[in-house]
Amino acid sequence: MKDDRLAAALGNASLLGVGYMLLRRWRLAIAAQVITVALVLILVSQKALWCEIALAVWWVAVVVHGWTAAGKPGTRPVREQRVIALCVTVPVLLAGGFFRYDAAGIQRDVAEARAAGDCAGVTAAQSKARYGDRVADAPGIEGLGVDVEACAELREIARMLPGTLPGHTNLLAEQFAKLDAVLAKPGQDKTVEKVLDEYLGSLTAQSPCNTVKLATWLRDRQKTRNVLDKAGPVGDGLVPGNQFACAQSEAKAAQWRAASYRYRELIARYPKAPVTSKARAALVVATLKVQLLDIRGLIDSGEYCAKPAAYGGAPRYRRGVNRALILGAQEEYTSQLPSQWKTTVPTNASVVICTEEVEDGPAIRTCPYVREGYNFDFYRTFRKVVVPVKIYAMRTGRLVKAAKVVIDGPACPAVYTDSSGLLPIAGETISTPVEPTAANIRAAFQPLLVRP
Repeated sequence: MKDDRLAAALGNASLLGVGYMLLRRWRLAIAAQVITVALVLILVSQKALWCEIALAVWWVAVVVHGWTAAGKPGTRPVREQRVIALCVTVPVLLAGGFFRYDAAGIQRDVAEARAAGDCAGVTAAQSKARYGDRVADAPGIEGLGVDVEACAELREIARMLPGTLPGHTNLLAEQFAKLDAVLAKPGQDKTVEKVLDEYLGSLTAQSPCNTVKLATWLRDRQKTRNVLDKAGPVGDGLVPGNQFACAQSEAKAAQWRAASYRYRELIARYPKAPVTSKARAALVVATLKVQLLDIRGLIDSGEYCAKPAAYGGAPRYRRGVNRALILGAQEEYTSQLPSQWKTTVPTNASVVICTEEVEDGPAIRTCPYVREGYNFDFYRTFRKVVVPVKIYAMRTGRLVKAAKVVIDGPACPAVYTDSSGLLPIAGETISTPVEPTAANIRAAFQPLLVRP
């Protein structure tokens, strides 16, 4: 009996040194087993292709060496040697094939789940990998870890994205940068797209003003030539309707300046959008409200006469009676005008009359008076009152007329009471403004406020 070459080669094909055992080469058998275990451990830890190549080279080496080392006198029949070798090697090879096939199936399941954007499926499929699978196809099973890691990152991104919904665009930019980083890993287009689609779908359930912030950021985001670019058109489509709705809510809250800005931006950016015609109509109202706020601010601060402004909703300066908003320090005279000629409400005023300091007008008559208790005469020259005015059309804020209102009045009353407390000089002539009646004041201002 001789040691069978085929039995030795088959026995060593198990990588357990069985062929050397059949040859009674115990040291070689132990060494072969140690080397095999070491290579397997290295393969499992390194999960690199070179480890698989090294193990394959070792397999070929021990098979060839088992073939060449046989042929000497043996102690077992050839048939028995071959049966022993087959009983060990075949199960080992079958197990290796089974785990290799199983590893391929796991990789296929992971690839299908990844292609469907199903991160839960990716994780579930990868979790089926057993130790045998990791030995049979260490690099392939290790590659699945990249997909699992990507899915873990996507789950964290998906958890953070709802935090942007109050309008936090800085956080949105951070999460999109992370999505872009995940896309850099191979085969992650669909998984990223699914997270992106879920987020984009959530935008419509938010308040319009917050949605506008986020949609505008998405619209203006710099393109990266990957699946994330689909967010741009989605954001662009969300802006018009939400911009209008946001402006409407601001208008309802009397935030007219903000609403006006949004209407203008919408009209300029989306002139053909379905809501743009509504925005134009709403802008007219908002513009008037803003003008009115400006007008009231100028009036309250006393700056209107220096900075006249327009209020497009005011009545036109036309024929007939034009109600005036009268500003200035000459209330002594203007307070006596008919109530139908004046108003304190800017929306009712056709014009704004800005009065200036009173001037001495033309002399009417000079009369002598005797100061009670003193034996000398002095004289008073009674003059008309001149009130310089500037008239602005409220509707346009433009100067309509600059004039001097000359107010007549009775001169030389029989008794004149001097409230100044100063003693006049004998023979002195004192210039004195007349004290006009309401009729005198009305007659002076009528040409300005009642147009023929």
